[in-house]
Amino acid sequence: MAGMDAPLKFYADEFMKGVGNRVKEVMSFVYPPVTMYEESGEIVIEADLPGFKKDNIRVVLEKNALSISARRELNKSGMTYMDQRPESVHKRISLPLEIDYAVDYTAKYEEGVLTIKIPVKGIKTVKVE
Repeated sequence: MAGMDAPLKFYADEFMKGVGNRVKEVMSFVYPPVTMYEESGEIVIEADLPGFKKDNIRVVLEKNALSISARRELNKSGMTYMDQRPESVHKRISLPLEIDYAVDYTAKYEEGVLTIKIPVKGIKTVKVE
């Protein structure tokens, strides 16, 4: 009877590999998690991208959207039992306000968090004295 368990274990292992591959595919589109808010006349977008190098992160401002993409190499040695971390991610975010293209926008990557600040047209914060 012990020999009967081997095919069952093989199929269970293959099933789990398939689940892991599907999770990885979903994560590449869902990831990175993002927070977006307006502050002082700018849209601020914070994206969690731990494990990615700054040089491998690309930010593109389109007409009414922002695209964030990143790529990395995951070095694995030995037997892999689970593999859900994506090597590349891409996220397109619709922007809720009109962008001021006359002003440059900035992006900063620090401690695994990408922070993008984009000036908004028609919003000006007034300093109260």
